[in-house]
Amino acid sequence: MATTKNGKQPAHRPSRRQHIISAAVRVFGRNGFAETSIQDIADEAQVVPTAVYYHFDGKDELLELAMRRVFDQLNEVVEAARPATEPGDAESLLRVIDAVWEWVEQNPDEARIYQVQVASASGNVKVLRDEFEQRHIQRGYDYLPEGTTRNPRTAKARHAAQALAVRTLISTTMLVTALRAEGGPLSQLPSRAVLEAVRSLALRIVAAEQTPTKPAGARV
Repeated sequence: MATTKNGKQPAHRPSRRQHIISAAVRVFGRNGFAETSIQDIADEAQVVPTAVYYHFDGKDELLELAMRRVFDQLNEVVEAARPATEPGDAESLLRVIDAVWEWVEQNPDEARIYQVQVASASGNVKVLRDEFEQRHIQRGYDYLPEGTTRNPRTAKARHAAQALAVRTLISTTMLVTALRAEGGPLSQLPSRAVLEAVRSLALRIVAAEQTPTKPAGARV
């Protein structure tokens, strides 16, 4: 591999851009955004800082691209795990949970930056996060059974309950997944035990939506 006189790699190689983004993923995941400098990223990538600026405007763009990589990877994992989902397909839900769990284990750097950055996202990263969450919330309705009621008030109440169920399902699954990444609050717990707890909670949420609710005033 060619290097400059100071041992750093040259700026203009075609693969350098992705190499620097990979370095940014690792550094942002370890240090967070505020505590990371362009010099830190350059050192991680083994390039000079001017090489970073050759490809990127600065830290904000690098963080956005690093998080975009994470969201794109997760989208691919989820889509591969649920190629065709029928309403109420709990097995598809479990496949998605297992697939994301495996992704975390195979991609600790990406999982760590998700854990560190997603809750405090702002600017373009917040837009990416919101789009990501909304995409999976909309797809989350596929895991719930189809409603058959024709009563408008009952249908409205059911939609509200399902919306809450889906948001709880997606946000809880992703939060626990992030917290169990290396260095996270759940990282010291047995992985299999945490996974089974997440699977069980997901199935309980889906089962609750499959249980018909008695109309007000109905006799038991």
